[in-house]
Amino acid sequence: MNEWIGLIGALAGTAIGGFVTYKLADQKHAFERAAEKECRLITACESIHSLLSEIASCANTLSIMIIKDIEYSSPLKDNILKEKVQLDRLRMLVDFYTPSLNGDVKAITEQFNIVIKAVVEVLFKEYRTNEWESKTVVSATIAATKITRLVQVTQEKLGQLVQFSLGTD
Repeated sequence: MNEWIGLIGALAGTAIGGFVTYKLADQKHAFERAAEKECRLITACESIHSLLSEIASCANTLSIMIIKDIEYSSPLKDNILKEKVQLDRLRMLVDFYTPSLNGDVKAITEQFNIVIKAVVEVLFKEYRTNEWESKTVVSATIAATKITRLVQVTQEKLGQLVQFSLGTD
C-alpha cells in the first residue's frame, strides 16, 4: 500500500507541477502577445502621424508651386511629385489600427484631391483667363490650408487614442 501512496503522490506532484508550468507559460505568452500588440500599435501610429505630416507638407508645396506658375510664370514640371503621396498606405494603417480616424482621413483626401485637380489643370490648361487663374489659386490655397488644419486635428486625436490604449492619460 505504501508503494501506491508514493506512486499516487509522485503522479499528483507531476500533474500539479505540469499544470503550474503550463499556467506560467500561458501567462508569459499572453504578456508577450500584449506587449507585441502594443509595440505594433505604437509603430503604426507613428507611421500614421508621419504620413499625415508628409501629406500636409506636400499639399502646401503644391499650392505654392501653383502660385509660382500662375503669378510668377514659373511653369510647373510634370514630375512635380518626385515621391508618391502615400494616401493608400495612410488609409490602410488607419483602417487596421485607428478606424475611428477614417472620417478625418477621408476629409483630408477630399481636400488633397482638390489640390491635385488644380495641379493637373495648371499643367494642361492652355488658355487661361484671369478669372480661372484666381479661382485655381484660391481653391488650391484654401484646400491646402484645410489640409493643414485637418492634419493637426487628426494628429491630436491620434495622440489621444495612443495614450488611451496605452493607459497613460
